[in-house]
Amino acid sequence: MAKRNAFTLIELLVVVSIIALLIGILLPSLKAVRGQARRVTCATQLHQVGIAMMTYMQDSRDRMPHVSYMPSIDPAPLTTAEPVYFADVLSVGISKQANLLQCPDDKPGGTDRPIPNVGKSFFESERSSYEYRWGLAGLTPMEFSQRPHGPPGHPHMHPEQKVSPNTIWFARDYDNFHGKAGQIGARRYVYIDGHVSDFEN
Repeated sequence: MAKRNAFTLIELLVVVSIIALLIGILLPSLKAVRGQARRVTCATQLHQVGIAMMTYMQDSRDRMPHVSYMPSIDPAPLTTAEPVYFADVLSVGISKQANLLQCPDDKPGGTDRPIPNVGKSFFESERSSYEYRWGLAGLTPMEFSQRPHGPPGHPHMHPEQKVSPNTIWFARDYDNFHGKAGQIGARRYVYIDGHVSDFEN
């Protein structure tokens, strides 16, 4: 009597079930790993932006640049005829890395945006996924650190309390890009000393 070499239907179903179960277990883990990889990429890029800003400040006698908040809309808070893009200010330090200012989680249609930027990523419209802290414009870090911070009556900031220059962030994600679907995500911040954090000091 010849030996049977084929699988039975039940054996095939068991194998398929096991494979489906393994895929079901691994897929959420893979998504989490991909999300973490995007966050690491964003942090690495922001650190490089910090280095580019240090280069800029060395050439500008330690004064922070004047940059438009949302250049695709208007030059504000500048009074110039044309807007000034954050990307253009840092172009010397990042000229060889065109997408250094593009966060991997800043995707077209990923954020609800008003006209004229409906459906666009911030990188597409502003040439950067990272917004510049325009309140720093024209100041040195020391001058900014000596100003009172927070709105009048702010419970966590006394008017005489000063901010350490190394805890001043100068750019962050335009939106809460980093988070799970349906949840409020986090923004990444880059500080004048080059370090990156998910939280504003």
